[in-house]
Amino acid sequence: MYLESSFFQKTHEPSRVPVKSLPSHLQHVLGRSGEVTVYSTQGEHQDENEREAYYRAFLYPTQLQSQTLDQLLAARDELSKLVGFNSFAERALQNTMTKSPDNANKFLRLLSQQLLPMTHADFSKMAALKQAQSPGSDLQPWDVTYFSSVMRRNSVTTSLAEVCKYLSLGACLDGLKLLTERLFGITLHNVVPGPSECWHDSVYKIEVRWLEGNDVIGYIYCDLYERRGKPLQDCHFTIQGGRLKSDGTYQIPKVVLMMNFATPSSSLPTLLTPQQLENLFHEFGHAMHSMIGRTRYQHVTGTRCSTDFAEVPSNLMEYFASDYRVLRQFTFHHETGEPMPEEMANQIRKSKSLFLASEMQTQVFYSALDQALHSSHPLGSSTIDILSDVQKEFYGLPHVPNTAWHLRFGHLVGYGAKYFSYLMSKAIAAKIWQHSFKDDPFSRSNGERYMKEVLCHGGEKPPLEMVEALTGVKPTIESLADSLIEETRSAGNYAN
Repeated sequence: MYLESSFFQKTHEPSRVPVKSLPSHLQHVLGRSGEVTVYSTQGEHQDENEREAYYRAFLYPTQLQSQTLDQLLAARDELSKLVGFNSFAERALQNTMTKSPDNANKFLRLLSQQLLPMTHADFSKMAALKQAQSPGSDLQPWDVTYFSSVMRRNSVTTSLAEVCKYLSLGACLDGLKLLTERLFGITLHNVVPGPSECWHDSVYKIEVRWLEGNDVIGYIYCDLYERRGKPLQDCHFTIQGGRLKSDGTYQIPKVVLMMNFATPSSSLPTLLTPQQLENLFHEFGHAMHSMIGRTRYQHVTGTRCSTDFAEVPSNLMEYFASDYRVLRQFTFHHETGEPMPEEMANQIRKSKSLFLASEMQTQVFYSALDQALHSSHPLGSSTIDILSDVQKEFYGLPHVPNTAWHLRFGHLVGYGAKYFSYLMSKAIAAKIWQHSFKDDPFSRSNGERYMKEVLCHGGEKPPLEMVEALTGVKPTIESLADSLIEETRSAGNYAN
């Protein structure tokens, strides 16, 4: 625990490096002598020297953090071997859908083999833009954030401020209410909380009921606005899990939906960006997983399932948040009441779909590195050498010498050997969307089947059995990888 806490804390600390540790052509950017403190990679900076200097400085390897990671990985390996496993990864994956490091690595390699040609196409577009700005310069890792952002901005003719006028928080919550009613036959009601029931005046309580019978399913406490001292993260967490009580009644779930939206004023409602809308739908997917779960024990209710399945309902909800058939039902201009034009929605979707392959390739790279670091010890080489080798195979742009990105990778603590779960969940969500909702995002019959076969079981039933019951096809590592690739190729308009 100490090693995990120490490593995680330092992933968020600023980097303090001697200026002379940078290449000579960059030393003047951050100062000509002494030590400099850097807080981020400044990936959005327009000047290439600035981007490179901050990238190298922020990711400069520190001996203490490197030693902490070595000790953490060795301790995990030792503990795993004490209880009969060959590696920490083998122990961590025993109760997941993937079951073993071999299957996890197979999934990642299948994805990478099909993604890399599309990723190279993405990088070629960025490289062409860089060549136009700086002839003779090759695309480097510190360029990706900047040039992808430039091309996204150039792909949209409508300003973000104008788009946000169609995404008032009230309208977006109406959209969630409409979706749950039409898909699941569930309704949401704002109710008055009891005295001292909520931890802040801005928190409100949602009562979740069946439309038929009007029985209460559970409660969602919505803590949606930013405030001093509140954690800056969007999340869902459980206050009380659902369970079957000894008297035969059911203990209903109570959860929190926490966001960090701007507080409304007397003249302006809270307006969301498209990304905030997607985050809202994502976290609401978790909340409904908890609401609908009807398990015997609360430790396996709702989102308390295998790590590589927990993000499936939330990832699935993101599809609804970008489908114009859904959006046109609730995205109305907060002043005029006009519906969002379809062309505007298409531009948002197009901007989001740019560079999908290279973004997913990055996640594959992170996941492959996580697997490599948690394989059987001793590792045989330094973690920086392992980083360089994995990046060469799984990314498409080379490792920058004397940088150690992995020493900033805080997910090695909470998701050790399981970081690939994000991709696995996206793959299953893609398969469910394609099977059940792509043709009709408001299909009640498919919504009810999804509830019955997936959401109500939480972690009580093996995930692959749930997906097979819903789709009629037993998922395999190959089919899940293909689903994700198909979705990426289609949404990003990549050539076959």
